[in-house]
Amino acid sequence: MPEWEDIKQWQRLKEDPEVREVFLAEYQTFIRHVAIQACFHSLEWGRDDELSEALIAFNAAIDLFVMDKGVPFLAYARVLIKRRLIDYYRKQRLRQAISLDQEDVGRGIDIYLGLDEFREKEQNRERAEEIQQFSKALATFQLTYQNLVEVSPKHRDSRETLLRAARELAFDSELWPQVERHGKVPMQALALKTQIHPKVLERGRKYILAVALLMANQHDYVYLREYVLTREKGAKG
Repeated sequence: MPEWEDIKQWQRLKEDPEVREVFLAEYQTFIRHVAIQACFHSLEWGRDDELSEALIAFNAAIDLFVMDKGVPFLAYARVLIKRRLIDYYRKQRLRQAISLDQEDVGRGIDIYLGLDEFREKEQNRERAEEIQQFSKALATFQLTYQNLVEVSPKHRDSRETLLRAARELAFDSELWPQVERHGKVPMQALALKTQIHPKVLERGRKYILAVALLMANQHDYVYLREYVLTREKGAKG
């Protein structure tokens, strides 16, 4: 992901058409996810013009994105996709046919906010929404932000170990569905998969679960996930 790759790799993505094509293909799922959120109805590649508009916006985001501005690339791209879809519906005279967020997004159109101001407002709104949504998601597992502060590993090696366990848990097609069904980490299975001692996993259970929740729902938590993965890179450095 570009938000935690070095600047040379990011520049290559901007300049090399083949690298860009691969990147665009890899993020079609994210592009479709954001477009569906914005339009509030199902969209399919090859059928709906909205996805073509969203892809154009995502491609433009690659060219326009500036690193070190404190905003993850995917969050920046998400705002551009929403803006382009709003403009698309305006041009097609279809605003009345969809259920966009009139209070937060529609108002921005009506008073003709500049793009920079629109981005800033939308990014602030999305940050707040992510925090609220993640808080609700944590609550389903009887967790709170305060829990995470208390159990967050202080040492680099411990953090790296627990982040590895969280990644394995989030992206395993058998383990994560068990978490969703039962509301708890399958410790024995995770220990076998990661070869991490069960006592280490048990001590870090809350942290592992919270981070895995971010990773497993990565398209919904682009700001919070960026923070975690930036820390992960630091842990390896």
